[in-house]
Amino acid sequence: MPAPLLLPDAGLDPAWPEYADSVRAVLLGGALGDALGAGRRPRPEATGAKSPAAPADTGGAAAVLRISAGTQLTLYTLDALQEVVEWANQGHAADETACLWLAYLRWLRTQGEPDPAGAPQPLPRRIDEHEVLHAVREPDATVLEALRSGRMGEVERPVLPDAEGAGPVLRSSPFGLLPHVGWRTLAPLAINGAALTHGHPEAQTAAAVHGFVVHAAVRARREGLPRPVAAAVTAARGTAGNLTRPVAETLARIDDAVRAAGREDLAAGTLPRLLGAGRTAPEVLARGLCAALRAEAESPDARDPRAVFRRAVELGTDHDGEPAATGAIAGGVTGAALGTAALPPEDSARLDAGDTVSEAAERWLREVGAPPAA
Repeated sequence: MPAPLLLPDAGLDPAWPEYADSVRAVLLGGALGDALGAGRRPRPEATGAKSPAAPADTGGAAAVLRISAGTQLTLYTLDALQEVVEWANQGHAADETACLWLAYLRWLRTQGEPDPAGAPQPLPRRIDEHEVLHAVREPDATVLEALRSGRMGEVERPVLPDAEGAGPVLRSSPFGLLPHVGWRTLAPLAINGAALTHGHPEAQTAAAVHGFVVHAAVRARREGLPRPVAAAVTAARGTAGNLTRPVAETLARIDDAVRAAGREDLAAGTLPRLLGAGRTAPEVLARGLCAALRAEAESPDARDPRAVFRRAVELGTDHDGEPAATGAIAGGVTGAALGTAALPPEDSARLDAGDTVSEAAERWLREVGAPPAA
């Protein structure tokens, strides 16, 4: 009988051969799903952007795939968690939520925004040097409003109490990559990180559950389970029931996703009818998970992992809701379950942030003590 995929107080081991590849696949897969989803809708010209010179996106096979602000914030989440690990490796404790807030304030600065009055001025870190993270890519208005306030949003004292959008779900995949910690540690980290910008309890819960799924998918791959995405979603859904925060909406949307993924008539473009408008965090999470589940169900033996990835992203992005967010969730979860072998190299080569994402992954792996690549 396989071991549980989510344990209260034990987590992923960076020494596992699968761990490093899964980290790379989660980050790159999420970035690809984000960029492919963002490319499905017209993108207005970003005024004041400081993006690097790049070939024009003229469509077709050679078009540049440009990440959205969601991937930018995902990388800043990873960098904040890396700073926590750095402090720990030096024998010091760090306030994880404060590190996340400072990281998001540094991201705000890259968007050409002044440092908010009353907020601390964070010191620069290496991630800030990447020009692609300075590009203004339709940042979430709720995230901007919360960060501009200069207040550190907390669960009990939210800046925007009713904010339930997708922002915190999209940026939460790095929580699932933390080594050595179980879900009882992962959950409050993700919830408190979400509360920095989004005050609605279900937005915070959905962020934690996304981290649960990523964590469980990495372990399911380690265990060699035949359908790792389905196993990970089942484990995350069961674990989420232990949370003391409001969780009913998130659980209901996950159940909807599982049912929709099993329908015989599911096709691209039908998710809005089955899973709602796709504007709230639980709905966006459900759409991304449904796409990953359905792609796996159509090819349960994953003989062609790239085809599974392409199908997951296709289903996750073919709608008018938040295609970049759902594409990122579908791509990251599928990457966690299948590894970098699932990522189409022709798409990876077109990703404008490919080098930035890869460098972030390697810095993380070195800091957490993963063995160097052979």
